[in-house]
Amino acid sequence: MDEKNRIYQFENGLVLLYEEMNWSESFAIGISVPCGVIWEPSELAGLAAMTCEMTNRGAGEYDNRSFLEEFENIGVRSSEVTAKIYSHFGARGLCDNWERTLELLALQVCKPQLIEDELAVCKQICIQEITAENDNPDNKTNRAFYDIFLPNPLGRRTIGTVESIEKMTVDDLRRFHQAVYRPNGTVIGVAGRVPWEKLRDKVDQLFGDWNVKDARRAQLEENKQSTVHIPSNNAQATIKLGYRDISSRMPDYLRSLGGIKVLSGGMSSRLFTEVREKRGLCYSVDASHYSIEDIGYVVCSCGTTVERAQESLDVILAEIERLGTDPISQSELERVKIRLKSSLIMQRESASRRVGAIIGDWLDFRKIQQLDELSGKIESLTCEAIESYYAENSDTRKFRLATLGPRPLVIPKDKLF
Repeated sequence: MDEKNRIYQFENGLVLLYEEMNWSESFAIGISVPCGVIWEPSELAGLAAMTCEMTNRGAGEYDNRSFLEEFENIGVRSSEVTAKIYSHFGARGLCDNWERTLELLALQVCKPQLIEDELAVCKQICIQEITAENDNPDNKTNRAFYDIFLPNPLGRRTIGTVESIEKMTVDDLRRFHQAVYRPNGTVIGVAGRVPWEKLRDKVDQLFGDWNVKDARRAQLEENKQSTVHIPSNNAQATIKLGYRDISSRMPDYLRSLGGIKVLSGGMSSRLFTEVREKRGLCYSVDASHYSIEDIGYVVCSCGTTVERAQESLDVILAEIERLGTDPISQSELERVKIRLKSSLIMQRESASRRVGAIIGDWLDFRKIQQLDELSGKIESLTCEAIESYYAENSDTRKFRLATLGPRPLVIPKDKLF
């Protein structure tokens, strides 16, 4: 491990990660608590997100307004968001204020007030957000796609439904917080010009008496449906196509990611060139690789006209298959390497990016990866390594599809999951 990084695990299971950035005038703190969607009961979809949102509406001795003012008074920006496995709490500001910031975050995570009056307001905001989503064709397609693509509850949208939100009570939130928010499994990441030993002692003071809990996750249930279509009279059609792949934890991850960067990631990428520039089939097309723990997956999105939707889908499928049959050029490989290295360089530029990176490293690999190590792995990537990965996995690559438009699109049955 690099000397600027530190890792410390407390007796209650809480892990503290640190990266020294002595040149930086700012700091960032991230706290990832295992209390995401996978921990909530199915009948109360959105409970994890609602609880997370409510933690910043009063904590400790501070009501909603005074708690937010405490952050503002020291010039710190804070945030909170719920994902599938974790809820993430973060803050960034000038280095002189890191201790007070950590105190406020500890109150937010461990001692939120969770009061009735604030819940009523929060529920109304959430319902408005759900309603607004329903009016957006891209959001509707995206939601339908993930409902069938990922095993539930991972495929369930974080925000929940109007019905589940309306029936939530403050007692539901309090029970969820009491049962699921815990130190074992929680990771705190800090980056900036912060003294390590003082930081470690402060975290121990604030979180050391946080009690270990045995929370149970929901069992994953695979959806058997392969395609879903949303009828619409819009002049435009929306396509979401995806397949399962290896996760970022696996040794061959860069081989897979390299292919996706050849496929999508700039005006010279294959999807942009073949689907949009040469054929003029669509106004937008892209592909991305994602991971949730041990589940990796690739999702392609396309917005096109109704008349050219089927052809757009056919070309996208052909371009994915072509990764394992047609040679990748050296110029394509060099562009991939530049994009991947650029993202690593950007990670160095802010404390917030480094916090996200070191927490992600720990959750995936139980270590902090060094940038020169990652850069070396990228540099060693070859055309043959990418080509062979896609050729070796061509028979197991099965798709799921969601479409929005006047009529369903067709995909060969032998290609379906």
